[in-house]
Amino acid sequence: MSTRKDRLRSFLSGGTPPEPDGQAPVPSSPVGAPAASIAAPSPRRTTSAAVKAMGLTLGSLSQEAEEAGKLRELLAAGEHVVELDPNLLERSPFLDRLSDGARNDEDFEALKASMAEHGQQVPVLVRPHPDPERAARGIYQIAYGHRRAQAARELGRPVRAVVRTLDDAGLALAQGKENAERRALSFIERAFFAKALLDHGFDRATAQAALAVHKSEMSRLLQVTEKVPLDIVQAIGPAPKAGRPRWMELGELLSADGGVARHEVGMRHFRDADSDTRFQHLFDRLQAAARKRGEAAKAGRQARRIADGEGRVLGELAAAGKATRLTIPDSAGSGFADYVAAELPRLHAAFRAGQGRDVQDET
Repeated sequence: MSTRKDRLRSFLSGGTPPEPDGQAPVPSSPVGAPAASIAAPSPRRTTSAAVKAMGLTLGSLSQEAEEAGKLRELLAAGEHVVELDPNLLERSPFLDRLSDGARNDEDFEALKASMAEHGQQVPVLVRPHPDPERAARGIYQIAYGHRRAQAARELGRPVRAVVRTLDDAGLALAQGKENAERRALSFIERAFFAKALLDHGFDRATAQAALAVHKSEMSRLLQVTEKVPLDIVQAIGPAPKAGRPRWMELGELLSADGGVARHEVGMRHFRDADSDTRFQHLFDRLQAAARKRGEAAKAGRQARRIADGEGRVLGELAAAGKATRLTIPDSAGSGFADYVAAELPRLHAAFRAGQGRDVQDET
């Protein structure tokens, strides 16, 4: 019986995968069709179960072919695959993924299980650490393959890696290209990856090339990083279901009240939730706080009644934009409104004089 390794070995050598039970391949037969169909052209209806099984097989072969092709490209370019201690590998200096192992990555356990069963099919790319002292101790920085390196670390296995001398720009471009081709970054991960590149001193053209985005999209990514603090983003995680509009809304809510946010991210129900749920918890909490502030402000703008010692209403004060209106009801007495109007200049002069005395007292 052929194995996954047999098929990969065949792909690397450019040959055709061996058939089960040593059967020779039929060159003119369509993929998955029985050999007898050439001699006997009469059609045969395939059952739905067989079609499904064939689809799964082809999907597996396609993935293996892609992985084998990538490895073949590395070898053709003269790259050598070596085995490294995963504990000597550091993350890229440019933040991209907000996941760490299984945390915030629901597919990580499947990746680890696949590596445990079939080994690491595609090597990671690393560079010698740019700090000469750390490089002398055999420490490397990962350009791409952080998830594979973490899976190998948890499995207690060495990491198959290609070592390449890269400057910061080369590492950032390789990292961005790999992210685009494999597990896509969420919106907020892409945004802070862009910010990390610019903060490191890269120009926008290099950052755009690393992320494969246009100028307008780069501006939209950076707008969010200006509104949402990094520590809040790290507490939430990648939140793959939340796009730019939701993150912008969250940023507006945070700008009005950051204290509520930091209280929420410290709650146990928040920490125990998945990333998208954490985003929603915080969003709902901030929205509720904003509603309460709005209700309090509205209550403060309501008319204030002015009454005499016996409880008779003499007037009402109500805020209206940048002005305050005094309404005097007829029940306050005929001519009372005219009397108040006549007294206003004197009252205002006394008010200004009182303000002047307060300033002198302070000095």
